[in-house]
Amino acid sequence: MAPSKNSYVFNKKDNDDNNIEMSGSKISKLQYSYEEALEITGHGKYNYGLLLTCFVLIIAMGIDIFGLGIIVTASTCDLNLTLSQIGILSSMSFAGIIVMSYPWGYLSDTRGRRLVLMWAMSGSFISSAISSLSPSWQVLAALRFISSALSSAAESATYALIGECCGVKVRAKYMLLITSALMITPTLYYITAYLIMKLDFTYYLLGIEYRPWRLLTLIMALPLGLSALLLWYFSESPKFLANVGRNEEAVKVLKRIYVANGHDGDAFPVKQIYLEDGNKEEVGVFSLHSLWTQIAPLFKPPLLWKTALLYYLTFVTYIANNSFAIILPTIFNIFFTSYATSAADASFCDLFHLSNTTTSDVEMEPTSCKNSIEDNTIWAGCAHGMSFFLLNALISQFAGKRKPMTIVILLIAAAAGVGINNTGEAISGLVLFYIFLTTAMVFGIISSYFVDLYPTSYRGMIACLGMMVARLSAFAGTNILSGAMTDHCSVALYSGAGIVLSGAVAALFLPSDRSIRS
Repeated sequence: MAPSKNSYVFNKKDNDDNNIEMSGSKISKLQYSYEEALEITGHGKYNYGLLLTCFVLIIAMGIDIFGLGIIVTASTCDLNLTLSQIGILSSMSFAGIIVMSYPWGYLSDTRGRRLVLMWAMSGSFISSAISSLSPSWQVLAALRFISSALSSAAESATYALIGECCGVKVRAKYMLLITSALMITPTLYYITAYLIMKLDFTYYLLGIEYRPWRLLTLIMALPLGLSALLLWYFSESPKFLANVGRNEEAVKVLKRIYVANGHDGDAFPVKQIYLEDGNKEEVGVFSLHSLWTQIAPLFKPPLLWKTALLYYLTFVTYIANNSFAIILPTIFNIFFTSYATSAADASFCDLFHLSNTTTSDVEMEPTSCKNSIEDNTIWAGCAHGMSFFLLNALISQFAGKRKPMTIVILLIAAAAGVGINNTGEAISGLVLFYIFLTTAMVFGIISSYFVDLYPTSYRGMIACLGMMVARLSAFAGTNILSGAMTDHCSVALYSGAGIVLSGAVAALFLPSDRSIRS
């Protein structure tokens, strides 16, 4: 029987990307590309809620990893730490990330972003909370190694989750906003430390002396548990589901987003989706072969040049920033303790030569232990966190100019690094030191390139391997700096400035945002 003139169905091929159903004058598209379907879901409550959840995830991870520095500073006297031990203990956060970056990338790409994040953050919360009862610095180091190894899943999976659930119009902006969460974490844990370390108590519990720094450690673990709970209210990345062949589930998630954003579910037009990049990742048994299958294409043309460039920029920004950031509370404590007794014309590095604090390689008498942190250390840390948070939020408004922003930020930081010890007095040197640390503004930009320049099936892996490069750099830098800041301060600063300058040159080869969009 011939079809009526008002009803037609065209099915070109089973895998045709443009299947169309016509009924009278109404035309409905059966298949949509993923980006088209995502745009249809709109932008509303689901996206804002997920942004908030990812914000908490990054804050929790940042406090767990970088907050270790304030815990080490607060416990220096109680655990009788030397400067060398401070360096080892502080670098445990990076060691944990190095070990787990590869597996997290694989699991994120093959098991799901949300699933990985829920299990990882829950485990990190347990390990971090238990570390508050550590009887020695060695036990504390081991537990913080485990905690950071687990929480590091957030560093790549969070960006993948938010990037795959938000439309292209807000994607880069959201990623930079999430990075601003990392910038505000110092303010949060410095203020928490200020309030807790003002307390004066000692309780004998399980053979240990429970003092304020242990309570501080427990409180700083709470965001990890909160982030795991928040993830229960959201779905897996629909792009991940489509990528592993679970298209029906992907469409259901897209429909849920559509409804959550204030639309009528019956009006959702998407029935099938397809991925334009055409990459499918098989979900199989964890093995060296499957890992190699994931990583090998990243180091072969046409991805090789992109990988090398982004990993070099990752190396530059993290060795120049995180090597200082993790021991920043100790640096501030030494700076302000020495500044009170130094000459007026003492330079930034002179204060570290003159330092004779609890962080020296001389063991303290247990009876002199006060477990205190200089008030100026707290305020300097808060200023660092808040100023960087606001600066990153401002930069996020220019998300369409990532390449020039990267070059400018790195050039300014390099110039500041050269000037830190050449101002003639310490406070202006400290201001330039702050500016040198603005290399942190490039973190979010690099993460957004990992999403934009790679196919879906490799995004989790490329980001996680990038974090391995980042933390290897920071791990080595932290252990070198823990001794170099007192003995070879100026050399450390000039070397950092030179590395950052080379990063600015490398950034010239980044693709423009216009070419990426086209």
